[in-house]
Amino acid sequence: MTALIVVLITLSLMGSALWIMPPKQERRRMALRMLARQHNLIVQLTSIGLPDKWDKSKEAHKVCGYAHYRAKPLEQMTDKVLLLTYDVWKYQEVTAGWWSNQILPLSDQDKANLALLLSSVMAIEISRESVVAYWQEAGGEEMVDVMAKLLPSLAEMPLK
Repeated sequence: MTALIVVLITLSLMGSALWIMPPKQERRRMALRMLARQHNLIVQLTSIGLPDKWDKSKEAHKVCGYAHYRAKPLEQMTDKVLLLTYDVWKYQEVTAGWWSNQILPLSDQDKANLALLLSSVMAIEISRESVVAYWQEAGGEEMVDVMAKLLPSLAEMPLK
């Protein structure tokens, strides 16, 4: 009888310990965020207002932003540049599947990296201080590796 009580108490404690462990999806997201930090990317949970097809209203999306911050803000840049994975009527197509509110001088490597991110990234925002990729963390480690190459490259791109 004593052994049965000890087994039940042990199982109860093990069940409690397993209950506080994060699920597999959360562990995967934490691993992606730690990999991003190793690549010197800043991770932020945020919401972004993206324009609709006619650019009449903004749709708010709760997403995770992986950001590369510049050492010094760009003085000559006045407006934010948005790269979107859907067509907005007054945006220009900069490469297959990506539209922007400004013409961008993308290299062939940047275009190849954007093609890899097309299925998982919602938008990329280029501002005076940073370049941020907004996504739902649906991809794997290879997506973080691609962002680690693309975001610094976009930060070095000459913009007006």
